[in-house]
Amino acid sequence: MRVYCKCPNCNHENLFKTNAGTRVEFAMENGKTKVIECVNCNQKNILNANKFYAKSSKLISIISGSIFLIGTVIGLYFVIQMITEMKTVMGIFIVATGLLFPVWIYIILNKEDQNRVNTFNRTYVKE
Repeated sequence: MRVYCKCPNCNHENLFKTNAGTRVEFAMENGKTKVIECVNCNQKNILNANKFYAKSSKLISIISGSIFLIGTVIGLYFVIQMITEMKTVMGIFIVATGLLFPVWIYIILNKEDQNRVNTFNRTYVKE
């Protein structure tokens, strides 16, 4: 997971990678305070673990959006092909529900990413 913190001097957002799912786990890995060196102003600062926060991943948004778009186009192609061959309403209904798979994948990926971010941002370390 990527966690961020803002430099108190220049207000630049710095990025850190961690395996922690919550701030408590992050504090267990790094201690309650962490010395950071700002990428922008090169000044070292001591920040509390509660100053770090998570954001939604752009990569997951791009992947889920791509799956949604590509899956919908492919699904529509097969639905149109099946509709021309099938004459029963139930068969058309079953094939048309296949269009929901890209939607479900999109929703699940985005919801899990939001749950991950909310879990990290809602937990705090006692001081």
